[in-house]
Amino acid sequence: MAFLECGLPLSGDVASLPVDSPFLALLRACEKHPDVDVVELRRAPDGESWHAIVVDIGDGTVAARNDVGIHPRERLALVHRPGASMPFEARPLRSDFPETLHQNGVLQGELRSLCLYDVPWSSLERTWTPGQFLTRVLQWLEKTADGTLHARDQALEQLFFDSGWRVLLPVGFGDAIQDQNKTLRLRLLSETAERVTLAASFDVDESTPGVTPPLQLLTFEISGVTHPPVQYLPKTLGDLEDRLVQVGTSVFPALIEELYRLAAGEGLLVTAAESRINILMLIRIPRLRDGVTERLDVLAFLVETDLARLGLAMGVLYQGQPGGHVFRAVALQGDVGQASSLAVTPSSDWRDIRVTQMHVRHRVDRAAARGWSGLPEGSGKFRGLLAGAGALGSTLALLWAREGWGSWTLVDPDMLDPHNVVRHQAFDISVGRSKSEVVGALMQSALGERDPQLQTIRGKANDCEHEALVAAIASADLLIDATTSLEVPRDWSLQDVPRTASVFLTPSGGSSVLLIEDAAKHLRVAALEAQYYRAVLRQEWGEAHLQSTAEIRVGAGCRDRSLVMSATRITLHGALLNQGLQRAAEASSAAIRVWSLDGSAGSVHCYDVPPCEVRQSSAVGWTIYWDVDLESHLQSLRALALPNETGGILVGVTDHKARTIYLVDAYHAPLDSVATPREFIRGKEGVADLRLRCVTRTRGMVDYVGDWHSHPRHASARPSQTDLKLVDDLAQTLSADGVPAIMVIAGDKGSLTITLRESH
Repeated sequence: MAFLECGLPLSGDVASLPVDSPFLALLRACEKHPDVDVVELRRAPDGESWHAIVVDIGDGTVAARNDVGIHPRERLALVHRPGASMPFEARPLRSDFPETLHQNGVLQGELRSLCLYDVPWSSLERTWTPGQFLTRVLQWLEKTADGTLHARDQALEQLFFDSGWRVLLPVGFGDAIQDQNKTLRLRLLSETAERVTLAASFDVDESTPGVTPPLQLLTFEISGVTHPPVQYLPKTLGDLEDRLVQVGTSVFPALIEELYRLAAGEGLLVTAAESRINILMLIRIPRLRDGVTERLDVLAFLVETDLARLGLAMGVLYQGQPGGHVFRAVALQGDVGQASSLAVTPSSDWRDIRVTQMHVRHRVDRAAARGWSGLPEGSGKFRGLLAGAGALGSTLALLWAREGWGSWTLVDPDMLDPHNVVRHQAFDISVGRSKSEVVGALMQSALGERDPQLQTIRGKANDCEHEALVAAIASADLLIDATTSLEVPRDWSLQDVPRTASVFLTPSGGSSVLLIEDAAKHLRVAALEAQYYRAVLRQEWGEAHLQSTAEIRVGAGCRDRSLVMSATRITLHGALLNQGLQRAAEASSAAIRVWSLDGSAGSVHCYDVPPCEVRQSSAVGWTIYWDVDLESHLQSLRALALPNETGGILVGVTDHKARTIYLVDAYHAPLDSVATPREFIRGKEGVADLRLRCVTRTRGMVDYVGDWHSHPRHASARPSQTDLKLVDDLAQTLSADGVPAIMVIAGDKGSLTITLRESH
């Protein structure tokens, strides 16, 4: 049996090596192992630094005369190369050791190298031991011999080792190559000792630094390949053909047919030598497992010639006159004018044409981004409008861009100020530009595919006079408000606009909130806002929910203030809101959801507030909204007080511009109230404190709007003359603040009446 040489004999005493040498540790492990016999020690030639232990290794698990060709005992060189990316290697020394799967790429002529690990040494070294290394070698030999080393669910190996060259193909590459007016060039993106990365582009200017001269494209598909060992990199076209034949396929006849197609009509022109036009050859190769195509690989080669010269060298094209065009070579047979292809006899000329193999990478398109982001099949294909491109809005927009979720119109009236860059998805270089334009540009640069429908509008999202905005809203499938104001979602709630969601952070950045309408828009976002406030008032988590942090002045004006809040919190809440919003948008129901941070523990608590059906009534130019939960609450308070009447104060949200009042909650009777089966007189004890609590807890959004009381058994909710006089008096009292008064009466059998009075 013939063995290959590995370095030079290691002369002298190995004891001269450091006591803690990893090489000595491996040697001791070999000497102790029952299935390993040490043959000799070797060292690197001068100028290199490595040592090797030559061993005969085998534990009896490898069957004799197996199909792969692994012997029951193999002679290996166990190499220690300090400082290498993988310091320990196992290299077969048998001269006819078979080519198999899972061998490392080595220079041609070097000893083969077993691929033992799929993790980098920086991770492996923390658990690596010499004994485990020997076990790994034995397992590799056993599993390679019986064909189980490559798992059934493991992806097929690539055909060639990595050349270190990469080419990035643009989105839509397949369509672009059909356009004869487009010029393909390569642009150098980065270059290191290990890797060169180039970007293929049809629209890059030839004056751009690092851009190659124009390239000619040659694309074709060859017959499929199963799962051969990884091949060494070809250096020439002939080398490439030989390696493809070795794995059961060939560039023929597909290459010839493609050259014929390209030379049809006016033929091909031989480019001038000084033009240096080369070919980018893309070969599509079906990869087969059990006779079925598992994937389609694309191999890229930079071919150092042009199409005309390649066809001439192969003998499949001919040039009628010097300097003229090159056409398909044909021979006349039978009747005059009847043509057939010349026989192809490849010559050494074409075989010697140099090629550089490049790893193909495709730039990410929006569909791929949705898949890699785990979005449900078919989701993300809709038109959306985002109001507010500030800190939260820009964070959400960039997430959507990276995930390919939706095609967006961005609306914001503001310019980017210097302090905005602390929390916005923007940088100081963009200060002074429109926020919507800055965020839109970032969204377009997120993926390899731009969103052709993305547009930006500088303006307020509730501006009904803005024609472009009105058109964008009308064409949208989903509106999202991420402004820090109340006006946009409230105005949208009164208009016939698409389904709307509102997202916002609390002033401290401790919580974030999502309100989203149902698909049928029965529950509008303004009504959900009122129901959210009721949860803030009732739930334990609402006590400090809307508290504020310190403010910082950012200008000379009274309103030039900003809150203290980190980009970390914006990013965290942006991710939570994005996930919740995407799931809610897929559903048809309305949702109210709150996320709160536990600052000390670093945890997040999520609270769902069940939305309730909303009712409404109009009176003297005002529209009053309430929901079934409030109705049930009033009836419960009435039932607890029977046979006496009862009552208390009402709190709600009043919008004077929209002339709407949303009833939020009703409270039980003050302790000093008078309650009998025939009358109720509300007391005043604790009312001021209760009102202050509502105002404080909701930051002024919820305040006193009127009174409620109940009627006794067998009595309807119709107001009596006394009730009407009471609401008139209440309206007179509230008129100083310009606020209308509301009286709600809860009667028998769930009846309810709402009376509004406005005193001028």
